[in-house]
Amino acid sequence: MKKNLLFIISLFFSVSVYSQSMKSLNNISANDTVPEGQAVIYGNFIQRLGFSSGGFSQDIRIINLESNEISTFRVKPIFKTAKENSFCYVIEPGEYAILNYWWTESKWYGGQMFTEPIYKNIDATKDFEEKIKSGELTEKDLIKYTFTITENSLNYLGTWHFNKGLVSFTDDKTKLDKKLSNTFKKLDFINATTIIPN
Repeated sequence: MKKNLLFIISLFFSVSVYSQSMKSLNNISANDTVPEGQAVIYGNFIQRLGFSSGGFSQDIRIINLESNEISTFRVKPIFKTAKENSFCYVIEPGEYAILNYWWTESKWYGGQMFTEPIYKNIDATKDFEEKIKSGELTEKDLIKYTFTITENSLNYLGTWHFNKGLVSFTDDKTKLDKKLSNTFKKLDFINATTIIPN
């Protein structure tokens, strides 16, 4: 049942996302600890466009597979063009799936928005809707990346390589821990749990 619901939601998001309400995850402040009963996720994100993203923000949307609540978090801040950006957010414990990547490409007339579904071993930037309609891609092919977050935990989610249509994740924890520990003084990055989406 949960798998079928995720498939339906995934198809909905691949076609249109116009009126879906979503909860934004909250940033964690420099002097905060992990909030009681919740958790913190952090990682590094490599974006699709680099400088051609202009000043537009980019977001990731995830779904809690237990509550079916959809959340969004920013992986490229507005007005920044850096190829790589770190993220650090408060999140409710639970099992999550990555739904899609929302990004805007800078154009001479403003920007063109994209909502790209994310699946294992599928480049959704290449004729994705046509492959669904023709039956070339079926439900069994559409496997989401998932990760599980426990209560009162600090979780490293890896480096998210979204610079290509076929996304991937790597473990670069030591490097990011060193960088973030200068900002977030009260988070114990050394003892954080590594949970790479799979």
